[in-house]
Amino acid sequence: MERTRRILTIGVLSAFIILALMPIIGVHPVSLAKKGWDSLTTSPAHEASFESQADLVVLAGLESDDPELVKAAIYALSNQLESDEISIMFPIVTGDFTEEVQKAALYAIGNHETEEVQTFLTNVALSHERTDLAKAATYALSNSIEDGEVGPLLNILENASHAEVRKAALYQIGNAESDVAVDALVSVIDTEQNAELTKAAVYALANTDNEKAVAALIRVMGSDLPSEVRKAAVHALGNIESDTARKALMDLIQGQ
Repeated sequence: MERTRRILTIGVLSAFIILALMPIIGVHPVSLAKKGWDSLTTSPAHEASFESQADLVVLAGLESDDPELVKAAIYALSNQLESDEISIMFPIVTGDFTEEVQKAALYAIGNHETEEVQTFLTNVALSHERTDLAKAATYALSNSIEDGEVGPLLNILENASHAEVRKAALYQIGNAESDVAVDALVSVIDTEQNAELTKAAVYALANTDNEKAVAALIRVMGSDLPSEVRKAAVHALGNIESDTARKALMDLIQGQ
């Protein structure tokens, strides 16, 4: 009975998404929603009727008159889906929808911690031609992995073609607050030629109270790296509650 109620709820939300979207060429979304609903309520095989509702999401229209309404429906539908069902959201990301709606789908997908989700989000982050969506996929990916895990984000950092996407990965790696994350950020500081990415790695280190991060920032502060990078290290140290960081800042002031 619980399974039936859940499927009915998913069907209603899927149909709602269709009604909130503009019609696809030659097809009216109201007709699609009615067809899907009739299938859901009359079919003896509830699993099959669920698939028909997934088709409704896939066939959703080109544009939305009210993106906020559609975004709300996407989040609501996501809450009803099991992790092995979330793939019905994938076509919203890859289809011809508004960027707001596609981002909502990405964040909803990222709430599910499965290998399928991580693979999909990684592919979007690495290959989507629109930088903002690739960045959103990176943020969503960080939500789909376990706390402290950075492997998928390192993949984005190493292989993304857009600097802004790599920067997004750096910030999310910093949120992991693990030794592996700190080591990855320090490696970027030591080897990256792009000053903006180096600064991003420095600021990302400020997200953790890890003493290895403090030591790395102190080293950067006293290095011969560009002034803007060393200044970023000073700001980062100021954001870390650490006696070591405080002493380093005081020493810098007194040394002038």
